[in-house]
Amino acid sequence: MTVDPVPGGLEIIQVGVIGAGYWGRKVINEYYSLSQKDPGVRLIGVCDALPSAIERCRDGVGIELVSSDYSKFLQSPDIDAVHICTPNETHYEICKEALEGGKHVLVEKPLTLDSDEAYELIELAERRGLVLSVGHIFRFNNALLNLRKLIRDGHLGKVSHLRLEWTTLMEPPEGRDIITDLGPHPFDIINFLLDDWPLAVRCTSHTCRKGREELAYIDVELDDGVTAHIELSWLLPGKTRRVSVLGSERIGDCDCLSQVLTVHEDGSSSRLDLEANNTIETELGHFISSIRNNGLDNGFKVENSGLIGARTVELLELSRLSQERRDWVRLSDEPPRSPRYAVLNSVKSGEGTRIYDQVNLYKCEIGRGCKVDAFVYIEEGVKIGNNCKIRALTFIPTGVTIEDDVFIGPNVTFTNDKHPRASGEWVLLPTLVKRGASIGAHSVILPGVVIGENAMVGAGSVVTKDVPDNAVVAGNPARILERAPATNPLIS
Repeated sequence: MTVDPVPGGLEIIQVGVIGAGYWGRKVINEYYSLSQKDPGVRLIGVCDALPSAIERCRDGVGIELVSSDYSKFLQSPDIDAVHICTPNETHYEICKEALEGGKHVLVEKPLTLDSDEAYELIELAERRGLVLSVGHIFRFNNALLNLRKLIRDGHLGKVSHLRLEWTTLMEPPEGRDIITDLGPHPFDIINFLLDDWPLAVRCTSHTCRKGREELAYIDVELDDGVTAHIELSWLLPGKTRRVSVLGSERIGDCDCLSQVLTVHEDGSSSRLDLEANNTIETELGHFISSIRNNGLDNGFKVENSGLIGARTVELLELSRLSQERRDWVRLSDEPPRSPRYAVLNSVKSGEGTRIYDQVNLYKCEIGRGCKVDAFVYIEEGVKIGNNCKIRALTFIPTGVTIEDDVFIGPNVTFTNDKHPRASGEWVLLPTLVKRGASIGAHSVILPGVVIGENAMVGAGSVVTKDVPDNAVVAGNPARILERAPATNPLIS
């Protein structure tokens, strides 16, 4: 990657934009504006299949590289990161080629049109150590950020229902369906506000004027009886991007375009005093920060990660399936995506968990949003929490419990008998890995120990006794070196 020093020790991140249509031109102008404020950012090139599109945005922004061939464009060693603003059907191909070329990527929503391809891109980015972000821009909307805070602070009371209106009057875009075109943002906003993903969807669509589906209605079920209703339309005058949240105490109503947030209570209304922000600028700034913090153990979180984009694509697929079946579709109704050449015997796994090839899993429980790499062996009775990452060639025997947000590096071996023998009696000694802990590659964990919250075990360590909360240990036998951060930087 090309990295040039600038005053103050900052590094220059050189960005290329692929796609210079309506949205692409907005993005190009924002990168140029950002480069004027941040000397560590430089807009270096633009690519579009139409030379006229390039010329429209070339003057005044000092672009050095221009191309109508994205493959040649991506071969430039001067480009560190790309922002992809091309038609939906091209996202997978261009994004894959960019990641294979060592470029960080921000791709507009949806990440892909196929969830398997979306997860493939996530794996590719992880293998190459690159940032993969998706243009879920409303995560950076100041009014929605404040609405989320009201929910989390309990100001609205217990949330029971959300209504999301995504409507406009326009010609249906050629080659797009209304669910894929308008559905990604509402699904993403539900997760952004509630930190939860739908368990079931029911979708109906209607054709009124143009011989194509122009209206769609999606009902959503979430945990704890929470529901949501999404209205999508290309037929209603004006442009509406509105989110309403019904709580037991108050109702929050957010106009996402004007960034006006109103709270309703017992017949009265109050508008919060908020300053609208430039969401494109904020999103691009976050992308640059994601690149600068990539690989650093400082707790930085990519707010619009590839995983969020992939789960959104899954919900779009479920919506279209519900549309075909004319019925509710639940995630549990769908056949599991079992890997090839793997043994999965009575495994319980949560929504969003990815299990890869060449694993052996027996009568264990794995929570939501986990990742289990190839050649992992997990025995009967093991319980793994949510949002855990288990890297390749790890062995987890009976008696081990792993809580939420735990990272386990490759070639980690847990044991459950202090004096193992090939035959004869043995004594099970339970092992507990608490929330947020990280265990480095090639470590050995002896039985009967507790690894504390947010503790870090250095690579190659042999853990023979309990590790306190927030401690960093290393060595054989492992000894305390220092205190760890209060959060796990390896889990985003």
